Amino acid sequence: MTTNNTNLSPGTNVIMGLFMNSKDLFVNPIVERADIKLATTNRPGVYLWYSKLSGKYYVGSSVDLYKRLSRYYQPGYLAYPNHADLPIVRAITKYGLENFILVILDYTKKSNIHISEQYYIDTLYPIYNIRQVAGFRSGKLIKKNSLTEEHKLKLSLKRGINHHNYGIKRPPEVINLMRDNHPKTKKLYQYLSDKVTLVAEYNSIREMQKKTGITKEYVSRCIKLDQLVH
Repeated sequence: MTTNNTNLSPGTNVIMGLFMNSKDLFVNPIVERADIKLATTNRPGVYLWYSKLSGKYYVGSSVDLYKRLSRYYQPGYLAYPNHADLPIVRAITKYGLENFILVILDYTKKSNIHISEQYYIDTLYPIYNIRQVAGFRSGKLIKKNSLTEEHKLKLSLKRGINHHNYGIKRPPEVINLMRDNHPKTKKLYQYLSDKVTLVAEYNSIREMQKKTGITKEYVSRCIKLDQLVH
């Protein structure tokens, strides 16, 4: 068996965790706009736009999530000179909202939205964000060390078994999109001993382990050392 590059990067695993434990998740913002409006109107919080095509994402926040999110549906807003050059706006204009997933990362108090946003910016390093500082557009800049230990703990406790959505399975297409479309995700190929005849193809090390019994740790080590997997 031989392999082609590597499995999901650690950053991707973080995003997958957010998908699984998000407050709300909308796989098709065009079709689900009414649901988005119902869930986010007059609610302060933090959101993330995830590109199905590139795996890149943007983190933002608002005291009224739907008021902010609705702007991304408006051609006039997207074309406005002050907005048109923003990476997230360029991406949405080019690919369309149907090629993005909307993730609501956090519903929180108005006084905490920039603190929460900064937490996710520091955790996720969103490529579409020009500045890695929350509150820039509102004029309320948040220093990276301003996140209190108490608030860090509260955000941390929202994960895993303490999360309100723990145990809820997300749609398979969400995980498939994460796995198949992320730029650092590579397929693995299994050949006969002649190293020519292809017998199987896997989307990830996890899938290969499930189907062949070969541990992902062993495969990962072989990938790093550029060795064949036997």
